[in-house]
Amino acid sequence: MSLFTHIKKILEQDDNYAKNGIVFKNKVIEAALKLDSTLLTILLKDEKSKSTFFEEVEGFLVFDKIKFQKFVSNKEFLPDSFTAFRNKIGLTTNGEYLTEAKEVVLDFPYKDCVLEGGQTKEDQKRQEIFWNTTLAPDEIDRLFEPKVLTNWKKFDKDGEHGVTNISLEDNLIIKGNNLIALHSLNKVYRGKIKLIYIDPPYNTGKDGFRYNDSFNHSAWLTFMKNRLEVAKELLSTDGVIFISIDINEQAYLKVLCDEIFTRDNFVGEIIWETATDNNPTQISIEHEYVLCYAKNKNKLSKWKITSDKAQIIVNKYKDLKSELNNDYQLIEKRLRLWINSLKKSNEIDLSGVSHYNYVDEKGVFYPGNSANTKPGGYNFDILHPITNKVCKKPENGYRWPYETFVEADKNNEVLWPDDELGIPKIKKRIETATELLKGYFYEDNRKSTKALTKVMGKKVFDNPKSINLLQKIIKFSTTENDIILDFFAGSGSTAEAVSNVNDELSSNRKFILIEQMDYINDVTIKRIQNTTNSSFVSTELQRLNLIIMEKISVARDFTEINSILTNSTFLQYLKYQLSNNFLDELQEISNENFEEVKKTAIECLDINMMYIPLSESSNSDFSISEKDILMSNKFYDQ
Repeated sequence: MSLFTHIKKILEQDDNYAKNGIVFKNKVIEAALKLDSTLLTILLKDEKSKSTFFEEVEGFLVFDKIKFQKFVSNKEFLPDSFTAFRNKIGLTTNGEYLTEAKEVVLDFPYKDCVLEGGQTKEDQKRQEIFWNTTLAPDEIDRLFEPKVLTNWKKFDKDGEHGVTNISLEDNLIIKGNNLIALHSLNKVYRGKIKLIYIDPPYNTGKDGFRYNDSFNHSAWLTFMKNRLEVAKELLSTDGVIFISIDINEQAYLKVLCDEIFTRDNFVGEIIWETATDNNPTQISIEHEYVLCYAKNKNKLSKWKITSDKAQIIVNKYKDLKSELNNDYQLIEKRLRLWINSLKKSNEIDLSGVSHYNYVDEKGVFYPGNSANTKPGGYNFDILHPITNKVCKKPENGYRWPYETFVEADKNNEVLWPDDELGIPKIKKRIETATELLKGYFYEDNRKSTKALTKVMGKKVFDNPKSINLLQKIIKFSTTENDIILDFFAGSGSTAEAVSNVNDELSSNRKFILIEQMDYINDVTIKRIQNTTNSSFVSTELQRLNLIIMEKISVARDFTEINSILTNSTFLQYLKYQLSNNFLDELQEISNENFEEVKKTAIECLDINMMYIPLSESSNSDFSISEKDILMSNKFYDQ
């Protein structure tokens, strides 16, 4: 029974709302907007209407009257899966366009739909399937059920192994449709992911991952909306998401994220200068964007990390100390010459830390300013340790109390002047130098491509992301045991970055990658094996109709299509609503437009059987192995 028929039936319990198969829409909508107790009672008593039009908030059920109003307002409830939004991209508020109102949200065709995005090969351009979340909740619920996982493997420094257990401590790679995989992950990892980084298809027409020629603004926005909504659920309270994007969709994505995460949770934007364009038609576009949103910005701590630039100076100090046998005067002289040469050559960027050019047996420091910046500082006398005379005082007094100087002197942390005519200063150690996550980052993206090509022995991926930028993001936004998710895994840059940070900081961050493209085994997994010491578990969503879809997509004529759809193994996975003569209808159009035949044949499949739901794992028709059932249950029972 369709949702339309079902809701009409329960509304007929009260003659005020429906009678003799006719729904009194105006009365129903008016009652909904007034939160009429009679209507709400009818809807609450029915499990299907309750799950569709009510949401639980902190133990209370809240009626979504707007969703219900739109549902009832559709012509005859529009029993087919249908989108109620206008066939136009625009910025609207309360259903009105921006020119008619001031408050802005994003509106676009198919906004109330789910775009599945089922491409597995880069050259596929299949038409995508839309499911309306209001009018087809049964299909959506089944689509998002946890799925059976198969082909379990574990990889470590000793190679590939079988898997008998799985835990939250494991790094994880999942092959399969990322929307469906995200909903499967949600059962286990909801509220546990500290950082999500994604590099989605940019919708430029140049992406290998471009789906089809009609993957336009509205389709792309639906595609992103569906994934970002479940991504938000996966984030911890203090979690954040970073999204790489270019100029083609940056503005639309920003407004979409404002709607999903709210504008108050916008953390900032990184401009990544990636290349130099010397031949622009008008404006030289040389950068990409990385948007950052928080689950709850108020829960974020201040982001500061030990400066990477400072570590470069520390490493040089250690080399000089070893080379010059602890001659600190000479070490200091050589260190300053080295820093000055780098500043002139721009070979290494030491901006912000180049003033750390003093040394002693403890390490590198700079003399902190002892003077108070305003009148009213601490006023006391300090005796010079050699002349035993009172040192010169700062005009506004000292920044620190006398006790601080005494304690610092005990620990050899005061830099004394040659005599009492100078002002003593407290040493600021380079280890205290911190770095902020800045809104500008420069790295030629060809550097990442060359590095990956070198690792893999050939060019295997276009435009992999910057490991340096990813490492910076990971260091700032996560701590030592956090989980990082990337559901557009691509070549596996995120996994390499997580592993590098773990090696550098002796931490235990975990990564989860999702990738549906077939290169996952030859590129993603091999890249992680070649570049990291991390062990990880890989698995994939148990496919069913996807196998049939792929057979149809490569069919050469109607005879092959007919053979596939009449195969006794596949018959049970066709939509039950199909007419008995649907194959005859397909054959009629096969001579005119065979691509349309393939598209229609794929649409005849029950989309809920694209991947096998965990709830169907014991069904003997699917022939799922005992091991896969056991491991899937272990995974979801964590």
